[in-house]
Amino acid sequence: MVNQDLPWRKISKDKYIIAGVITLLIFSLGISLGFIFENQRYALLGDINQEQEVKYLSLQLQYLYLNYFSSYNNCPTLTTTLKETIKDLSDSLSEVIAFEEQNKVSSSQHQVVQRRYVLDNLRYWLLAKESKQKCDMNIVPILYFYTQECSSCPNQGTVLSYFKSVFGEQVLVFPINLDLRQEEPMVEIAISQFNITKYPTIVVDNTKYEGVVKEDQLKEIICASLKQSPECS
Repeated sequence: MVNQDLPWRKISKDKYIIAGVITLLIFSLGISLGFIFENQRYALLGDINQEQEVKYLSLQLQYLYLNYFSSYNNCPTLTTTLKETIKDLSDSLSEVIAFEEQNKVSSSQHQVVQRRYVLDNLRYWLLAKESKQKCDMNIVPILYFYTQECSSCPNQGTVLSYFKSVFGEQVLVFPINLDLRQEEPMVEIAISQFNITKYPTIVVDNTKYEGVVKEDQLKEIICASLKQSPECS
């Protein structure tokens, strides 16, 4: 007796094989596109890093001119450029954070980008402090130390973001990711300088505040550091 189901089974088996091959191809294409998009994002961040480097060199040179030629008042230009550049840095850092949240897998490329932003934040913080002293700038540079595993750090970040929106360009926040202390020596140096033992910690005018600094207290700290601000009246 001839098995009438044999051709149907053969066709059905072929269909399964074809479907499996197509699925594998789609999966491989998805992985390839993921790598392509990731590399494009890092290329974009690399371009941003180069632009930040040029802006920082310009600011640094302005500051050197200011120190060397005391009769030349470069403070108005320095003040404007510093604030604009720090805003760009903050926007760029937001892109890195968003990318980090979407892509949990770490890579050497990602680590380099993170180290670069830590270094940018530290050197802009130093320049902002010096500019405040030299040019009498009415700003409050704040160092913000945090870790990814710190459960209360997001609360501090929310409070800092709130005051950035309230005070605008007068409040400059420089986040430092302490998870990079093994990879970036400057993080360890900053930790040692301020004896950071608790997270989160903020530093305002070389004064350290450990734990979450709540809104009322932080407003007092900011207003004490500013000469004048409508938000402090």
